Amino acid sequence: MSKFPYKYDINKYLEKAKEIIFDSYPWATEDMLDDKYEYKIEKVGGVYEFVSYYHNYDGEILRKVLTWIKSDSDFYDYIKDMHEYSIQSKNPKYKTFKVPISCGTMLHGWYLERYEFNKHFYGGYSAFVQAGDRVTGGSRTFFIPQDYFDGSFDEFLDKYVKLVSPGAFGMSKEDLKNAEGLKKFLGFKE
Repeated sequence: MSKFPYKYDINKYLEKAKEIIFDSYPWATEDMLDDKYEYKIEKVGGVYEFVSYYHNYDGEILRKVLTWIKSDSDFYDYIKDMHEYSIQSKNPKYKTFKVPISCGTMLHGWYLERYEFNKHFYGGYSAFVQAGDRVTGGSRTFFIPQDYFDGSFDEFLDKYVKLVSPGAFGMSKEDLKNAEGLKKFLGFKE
């Protein structure tokens, strides 16, 4: 794959990146993208490179030459990564399903404290996992790709446990399959 199949018109690459983002987040809109980023194609040391500019709140502009990008698909992945947090944070959750946790579920010295699925206002679902010990803790949100919902609930779970590994978070496919009401919450027929 070529690094610059559309030559040096950055707008063509940005439009393609937006198509990919909006395919992953069909509910997202242009105004959900992080407006602190700007992208250009510039000649650096005699070679064309993708360049990212980040506009800090204090007015400082950070320039990053993206020399590690070897293809246009690398650039699209980078753009998606830079904007996912902004997109996800602008889509608030409005309904939550708390997965019952077996008392004492422990993962690598930490205890599973919360495991929930969330419906979001503009569409889409996410999973939220929180674990901790007596001193510290951590949490993580996983937005669930829309195509995971194509097919049956069982097929969904097969894909889902690859995204949110039971080994890392202590909630197996069988635990989720047996969580009463989860199937319906996620939109699958009982």
